[in-house]
Amino acid sequence: MQQAESLIEFRKVLELGLVSLAAEKATDSDWETMREILAEQEDALRMDRSTRQGSAHFYQRIGDANIRFHKAVAAATRNPLAIMVLEAISAPLREVSRRTNEMPGVPEAGLRQHWAIYRAIREGNPEKARRAMQMHLAAAERNAHILEEEEHPRPLPHTASSANRKHVATVQR
Repeated sequence: MQQAESLIEFRKVLELGLVSLAAEKATDSDWETMREILAEQEDALRMDRSTRQGSAHFYQRIGDANIRFHKAVAAATRNPLAIMVLEAISAPLREVSRRTNEMPGVPEAGLRQHWAIYRAIREGNPEKARRAMQMHLAAAERNAHILEEEEHPRPLPHTASSANRKHVATVQR
């Protein structure tokens, strides 16, 4: 989970700025690239749920499209360093994405969030794009925490033994 927390923290610093720049600088070509990636995500989600459950191919497609969408946002900034940095975090992003996308409803929610980001960039609205990315990253953070709880449940708090409870009850009388 430490890696997921570090990744999300870094993504907040990086991607909130990138999405604002993308809204200011994106071209028709950038919008088209993002739209094509979103269409690929939609195609993957059309796969029958029973077929995709546990399907490595499905999670690979969704994960790859997710990474490509975020790279397309970075590319729209026209900042080569932004593209390099996003490339550098692709492997851990892909791993966290793969794991959280196995959670029910997460791929669909991610696609809706990506569309909101795309629309804000397409409108040329940096503040709206930033808010959409904030919502997306907040959802990613919640999903990572849920996954962590499922994989490493916290022990229940220590409770008093029945002998101690009887003693306490006697003392309180």
